[in-house]
Formats: sequence, structure tokens, C-alpha cells
Amino acid sequence: MPAFTRGKKREDLVYVLVNPTMYYGWKRKDIAALGGISEGDLTNIGHLKAEGATLAAGSIVVIGAKSPRPARVSRKISNATVGQQQSVSTFCAYDKLATALGAKWNVAESRKAVTLRPPSAARSSVTAIATLSDASKYCFPMNKADFDLFAAEVGLEAASTITTDTARNKLVSGSTRPRPGRASKLLEDGSSFSSFFSSSMAGDMLELGYAILEEEVVIAVSSGGGGN
Repeated sequence: MPAFTRGKKREDLVYVLVNPTMYYGWKRKDIAALGGISEGDLTNIGHLKAEGATLAAGSIVVIGAKSPRPARVSRKISNATVGQQQSVSTFCAYDKLATALGAKWNVAESRKAVTLRPPSAARSSVTAIATLSDASKYCFPMNKADFDLFAAEVGLEAASTITTDTARNKLVSGSTRPRPGRASKLLEDGSSFSSFFSSSMAGDMLELGYAILEEEVVIAVSSGGGGN
């Protein structure tokens, strides 16, 4: 571990827009304290500290998602001396890349979208999609046979239903938040089936014999407010 990172804590929860609808959140160390990078530099590439942030009503906030992920940009730290950190790499809002490039940042990694696997006779696994109360669409792999049998009961969509940019901008995979609730059902042969489920189906599922194992976890965005 280099000396300039030893003992440094990632204290600030920061958001950037990963698309017009969704904010991507992560814990960021105090980059501006390194010297050569100012808070203004970070604001210019879309960094928004979660504490006290004002988010657009109807936005979706994701934490710890495998995808989507924002583009990552890097920049050399001016006047860095031997033993000091020479460069910094961080996420950039999707609508601030031109600004970043003009301010001597370089694109280190491109933005990553959610990969969908539509149903196919050649595939044993498909992408199942659960819709949560914050309007996010949580994508996860599911056995095709289980999807065919149980998707309607737990309110899951197939990848083939995602046909517009509006829907694509709500997709998330592998996130800590949002995360769907999970339910299970005892089958007639003595085995059991468990799955994530869409929030709107909770009441109907209880009537079908499902037990709710975990409730959904979302970050609510109030009108003109921050995530809670």
C-alpha cells in the first residue's frame, strides 16, 4: 500500500448521474485534500455529495451496483513530488464527459450498461427483471424453466420487454441498494422455489402460498430532496 493511501478513509458518499434517471453512489476519499485537485474540479465532473444533496424527483439512487457504472476518468496531479500521489482516478457523470476532457481529465474506463439475456431455446438461464417501488428494475439471472413456471406469480419481466431508453435507464444489477424482496414457496413435490419479486406483487403472492423472506431495500427520493 503506498504511503499516500495508508490510513485514508473513504468517508464521503458521493453521487454522479450514470444516465438521465439514475444516480450512482459510492464512498469516495477526500480527493481534494491531495492538492492539485479542487472541490470545484470534482463538481465540474458531476460529483454531488450525498449529505444535503438535492436530487430530481423521481430519480433512482443505486449503491454498490455492478452495473450500470459511470465512466471513470483520470488526471495527473499538478506539482506532485516524489512519494506523493501522482494521479487520481474517479467516476464522472455521463453528461460531464466533455467538460472533463476539456479540463485535462482522460477517460480511463467507459460507462458500463446492464447486460440482458433474453429467452432463447439455446439458453438455460435468462435475465429476470423485478420492478421495485422506486421504479428501478433489478436484473438477475434465473433458470429458464423456473422463469417460465413462476415469473407471472412473482411479477418478473423478461429482457425482451425492455424496448425503450426510458426502461433501460431504470435497469440495475448486483446493487446493495436498491434490492428486491425475496420470497419462497413450498411446491407439491416437497421442494421449494425462492426468488426476488416485484414489489407490487407482495399481496398477491401471499394468497398463492409464498412466504416473504426479505423486504425490498430502496433509497427513496422525495420531491426536490435527497435520498433517504
